[in-house]
Amino acid sequence: MPVDPIHERDESERFHVALDGVAVAVPPAWEARISRSARTPETGRSWPVAHIATVPLPSQRGDYGSNVVERLGPDDIFVSLVEFGPEAVDTELFPRLPEVPRDIDPSEFHPRQLQRVLPGQAGKQVFFTYQNRAFCLYVVFGSFARRSNLAQTLSALLKHLSIAPRES
Repeated sequence: MPVDPIHERDESERFHVALDGVAVAVPPAWEARISRSARTPETGRSWPVAHIATVPLPSQRGDYGSNVVERLGPDDIFVSLVEFGPEAVDTELFPRLPEVPRDIDPSEFHPRQLQRVLPGQAGKQVFFTYQNRAFCLYVVFGSFARRSNLAQTLSALLKHLSIAPRES
């Protein structure tokens, strides 16, 4: 079940959303929501899932953007940050990084990186451990052809994404 995020505006008019140590400040005209994943049968726990986009976020959407990415125009971006449980921390798939990925080279975006290929779009997944927490950062660009400009916009956004250590 979705959790209502914390909403505030600061003097630069960025919109702040935070839950369980994951926080982002988005510029005007972007939307951001952080909810919890479905509880895992093994542990009964749920983890934060952050969605950030240049298009309106529908109330019903998949962790990796189903029901959102279909709405992207050529200048749009969808970002998903999905946390995994402690069993994923520091595994081969989730290598430890010194910081949150912020500058992803435009050449790393490709249609074959998408969860579901949609004409003209490009995507990128980055699996990582940071602050003893395992995440997948999944990004979809509305246009493969415009990936250089969209990557600059993405980098500016990711500078305002923060992950704190999990409280015990």
